[in-house]
Amino acid sequence: MTAEEITACLLRERLALVGFISSVTRDFHIAEDIYQDVCVKAVARAAEYESPQHLMNWARLTGRRCGIDVLRSRDGKVVGLSEEMLAALEPVWPVADDTGSPAMEALRKCLERLTPNNQEIVRLRYFEGRAGAAVAESMGRQLNTIYQALARIHKILGDCVKQRLAAEEH
Repeated sequence: MTAEEITACLLRERLALVGFISSVTRDFHIAEDIYQDVCVKAVARAAEYESPQHLMNWARLTGRRCGIDVLRSRDGKVVGLSEEMLAALEPVWPVADDTGSPAMEALRKCLERLTPNNQEIVRLRYFEGRAGAAVAESMGRQLNTIYQALARIHKILGDCVKQRLAAEEH
């Protein structure tokens, strides 16, 4: 499956997937954060999916596992790596090199077209890896406002990338 097909499938199934993850976490906002993480992971693994059903099975399983991990971490049962350990691992951590792909180049150009406010939301959420609540706090906004903005940003970027890739084909 292509990145575009994956994005379209995950957007089409967004409510069902967030609802499923919410049944694990019992928290819509956490489920929305997990859904967004699952989307990013899914696109990164695009070549692995044989069909939309295969993708959705993987997304549900991954969302469930992530939800369980979040619940465990809230009870203090899961301890993340220290900053020192992460810094020590960084030089040997495998890095995916898809910087030259047409989809990544289209996304880069589409990100540049976002408003400064939306660019800041994307930077905080995806480049700094902050949770939705942390983005809202950092920007002095309500959590629902950030989630609504992220949903609009996803739609804008998805449409923009599709248009750019379609234009390159012609």
